[in-house]
Amino acid sequence: MSTRELALSMHLRSVSYHGVQGAASAHDRIALGDIDLEIARGEIVGVAGHVGAGKSTLALAAAGLLGRSVPATIDGTIEHPLGGRPPAAFVFANPSTQLTELGETVEEEVAVGPENQALPSDVIRERVDGALALADATRLALRFPRELSGGEQQRVALASALALGAPLLVLDEPTAQLDPEAAAEFASALRSLRDRGAAILIVEQNLELLASLADRVLVLADGAVLASGAPSEVLGRVPPLDPRLGALRASAGSIARMNREPIAHRDPLLVIDALTAGYDDRVVLRHLSLTLRAGEVVAWIGKNGAGKSTLARTIMGLVEARDGSIGVAGLELTKLPVHERARVVGLVFQDPRRQLFSRTVLEEVMFGPRTLGATRSAALSQSREALSVVGLDGREHEHPGDLAPQLQRRVAIASALASRPLFLMLDEPTAGQDAEGRDFIRAALELQRTRGAAAVITHDLKFAQDACDHNVTIIHGHLSHIGTISPETDSSGR
Repeated sequence: MSTRELALSMHLRSVSYHGVQGAASAHDRIALGDIDLEIARGEIVGVAGHVGAGKSTLALAAAGLLGRSVPATIDGTIEHPLGGRPPAAFVFANPSTQLTELGETVEEEVAVGPENQALPSDVIRERVDGALALADATRLALRFPRELSGGEQQRVALASALALGAPLLVLDEPTAQLDPEAAAEFASALRSLRDRGAAILIVEQNLELLASLADRVLVLADGAVLASGAPSEVLGRVPPLDPRLGALRASAGSIARMNREPIAHRDPLLVIDALTAGYDDRVVLRHLSLTLRAGEVVAWIGKNGAGKSTLARTIMGLVEARDGSIGVAGLELTKLPVHERARVVGLVFQDPRRQLFSRTVLEEVMFGPRTLGATRSAALSQSREALSVVGLDGREHEHPGDLAPQLQRRVAIASALASRPLFLMLDEPTAGQDAEGRDFIRAALELQRTRGAAAVITHDLKFAQDACDHNVTIIHGHLSHIGTISPETDSSGR
């Protein structure tokens, strides 16, 4: 591999994040150590590891963002021999952080980068059209970015990065919010980019996708390289290199799932009849009817933009129902305000930062029970139970904003559990989670099962198969299919 072919040459002795004041101090936290990584044109390198292993830090360093956009101290060298303006393009795990809102439509959003490069208008048009096509987002070109689903926003973020024309593309959990079909199309687009000479670094918790896509992989553990090499050799080891990460083709099957009490005889808990809802002049849900019984945990699946998150928000009262009814345990919700619905319904958003605002994890989790009238001692007991279930006991006094996004998601789940709703909805709860985190979320759902019912909005069909009783497929705002999840189930639910 010659130096002139390299898009990235990175040799790090250590990377540390600054203390709370943003300046180097004795309280700096070392996030990475002894990293040697080179990526050549026409190569895809994958990075895997447990939550907190240093994957996102590695990605930020590779893109040249550490020390500039993100305060950190770097001991080592990071070079981009191919140059470029910019030399690297970055796609964040959370697409909403990447939308500039400088353009009213998707195509205007994607054009922001090339316009800032002062490119001729015909080149900008070519870049935008090509990037939208590669990201399978051409049909979204005239939509408003903030009205898109999380998966659709992820495609826009990818298109925006591609439009920059950088030699190195760095992706942090890019498929976390994509449905399986979209993830497969995304992988195909990356292979096409590789074949055209692009260098790609991808952080991914979907080990099967990583194994099928990457030319080689690095596995990180606690800030250091645990192993590197061919994907099948590194990710396919049994037992796995790191139990927190899991292994390729590992099953999270549970005997408890096989021995659950049948629920067909139980009373209905959630009853939705002919529900219609949408945004402004756009109808998203169309006469949707659905019944869930007590003790039931179901997966709501479907392609990006199908209406899954809109259904959850409508039940919660964040989107107004235009027609139809929503009942929980016999209580009609459609005329109730959000704070009244919160007594019986809970929702954890795709982006957990939208519902975290307290100074400590414990205060955050206690907020719901206290607001609903629980005594301090009762709220404390309920909150500690919830934190234990999601694996966060011992972190009660940390600031939620200091936690990794995957742990923030589990704080939000604990907050919902502590309020003890009858019906709980989790929107993409396993996004970015390692094997250990998925187990904690599964335990949270089992606890909720004993209290009422739950729905999981997910594109993670393996998790749905293991944690849920069956799937409810939504297509274009309609309930299309109810069935049992199997390894052969695809994004259409069949």
